[in-house]
Amino acid sequence: MPVLYHNPRCSKSRQAAQLCAESPLDVDIHLYLLQPLDYETLHSMLSRLDGDIAQAVRWKDTGLKLIDTTKVDRGNVESIAQFLAEHGQYMERPWLDDGKVTVIGRPVERLNRLL
Repeated sequence: MPVLYHNPRCSKSRQAAQLCAESPLDVDIHLYLLQPLDYETLHSMLSRLDGDIAQAVRWKDTGLKLIDTTKVDRGNVESIAQFLAEHGQYMERPWLDDGKVTVIGRPVERLNRLL
């Protein structure tokens, strides 16, 4: 079953949840801020990410100014997974994972290929 990693405060994530609700597939909704993702889950999803793994982090978020990100290697799955395991609130959203591929819904229409 596909899983949507969702933040209901994000308009793109809400649009993605609506797309999933309209899909013929059953899609599990995971509220990742309430149930943070562990390193192993993040590593697995990033390893299957369709696109540049650096897109997995909200680098322009103003909150990142308070965190030292100089040691995060934007091209390294392990580095990004570790960072997001510690700072999940900076995960770009939404993500849709079907177990074979993970897609970041920016724009949300990118999710249609898994739905």
